[in-house]
Amino acid sequence: MLLKFLLFISLFISVSMKASDNIEIYNSYGNSHEVIIQGRLLHKKEFKEVKKSDNFFQNIYRRAKELINNEIKNKTVEVEINHEKFYEKSDFEGYFQFDVTLKKGLKTGYYPIKLKIKNNPDTLTSKATIIDKKMIGIISDFDDTIIVSNVPNKLKLAYNTVFKNYKQRKLVKGLKERFEKILAQNPKNLPTPLFILSGSPQQLFNPIEGFLNYHNFPKHILILKKAHGKNKDPLSDQYKYKMQKIEKLIQLYPNMKWVMFGDSGEKDKEVYESLTKKYPDKVLRFYIRDVKKRGME
Repeated sequence: MLLKFLLFISLFISVSMKASDNIEIYNSYGNSHEVIIQGRLLHKKEFKEVKKSDNFFQNIYRRAKELINNEIKNKTVEVEINHEKFYEKSDFEGYFQFDVTLKKGLKTGYYPIKLKIKNNPDTLTSKATIIDKKMIGIISDFDDTIIVSNVPNKLKLAYNTVFKNYKQRKLVKGLKERFEKILAQNPKNLPTPLFILSGSPQQLFNPIEGFLNYHNFPKHILILKKAHGKNKDPLSDQYKYKMQKIEKLIQLYPNMKWVMFGDSGEKDKEVYESLTKKYPDKVLRFYIRDVKKRGME
């Protein structure tokens, strides 16, 4: 009797969950046959609109609310792309990742993807960025490269991250215009090969996206660190983390030539120098912002 009751409760919870309410999708990207789709299964929260006039306490409350989540573990998520379906379970922190191989190749463009939770018809629609052409791509760090964070000074970093919202944070001047100039060399009407790689945890996806959109950055893929759950990224080793992620991009896009941007705060120069030596035909050049001089070199 107890077993039947537990099965009923489990089925009720599955049916009551909805993709639109419980799936948080991160950027999805890939080439003509291989697509990476990441997200998290959780009970989404309502947030008030961020304002430049928000005070100290409002910002602390919002940040805590963003970081503390009620995840949904061990539930099956269905993804459909180009009429092919794939299934993965959320891990014990609610995260899921699809590394799918498509039978039928896709052309360069934006493709709709549909996500569902098993036993529920509700569908969340997103898009995957597919690139399989010769293009110039950009890989950029985020903290102290795009946004002023003061990473070397941990007190200033904490103040900027916790006590300010994305509308109150400072933009590194001139970088967006440099991105646009480089990306303008690619054919028009194709996806934008701008990849922003950050050591921030995936829980901060929405505020980082909010900052980039607030400042009208070009369309982009935002790659953040998986700090919890199965198959975590290296937590403290920034060199290893960034090497792994960038090498994956180089392998995923064999026709791409890369321009890279970083800062002197956390291993970007060492990473880009290593990549230039290892892939001299892939890395066109790289720029490092000196966080002390506040300029690019």
